[in-house]
Amino acid sequence: MEIALAMPIIMLALGMFTQMLSAGTGLRQSSRENWLASLRSQDVLETIRNQDFRQLAALYNEDPLDDPDGPGTAPGIHFSVAELRPLANDPDGFVGRVFIPMLNAGTEIAPDWQLREDLDIPALGLPRDLNGDSVIDDQDHSGDFTVLPVEVEIEWQSRFGPRQVRIHTLFSEL
Repeated sequence: MEIALAMPIIMLALGMFTQMLSAGTGLRQSSRENWLASLRSQDVLETIRNQDFRQLAALYNEDPLDDPDGPGTAPGIHFSVAELRPLANDPDGFVGRVFIPMLNAGTEIAPDWQLREDLDIPALGLPRDLNGDSVIDDQDHSGDFTVLPVEVEIEWQSRFGPRQVRIHTLFSEL
């Protein structure tokens, strides 16, 4: 009789212990993924910081035709992070993205990427005077910016669903 009463209690305790171990493993994995994403975001920002300031917009925009060393030679906007899976609906397969406030003023066939001050992106402090003339306008400032807001974003599929890390910064010419 005692054994019959003790068995369900032991089974329940064993089940709870197993769930606790499983949750702990999942949390450890989630913490590791967050750490990897944060570390890679900071690494990308340091890589950007070490580039020629005047070429940053061309190096990290969506247009491969304006790359400083020839078409397709710049890092561009996408990057990968080892051990992080892209979201299921991600068309390019990369988890990382560098965002500079550029707008395609052309068409998809003939793009005209422009660095713009008048975009409404509060996370990047825009609208904002990017060239130091004390005027926020709708002109292309790819060639005359003195400050450059940048966002690095990593989105991935974790065990617990979609995850995201975003870092915003402002680079300036010294």
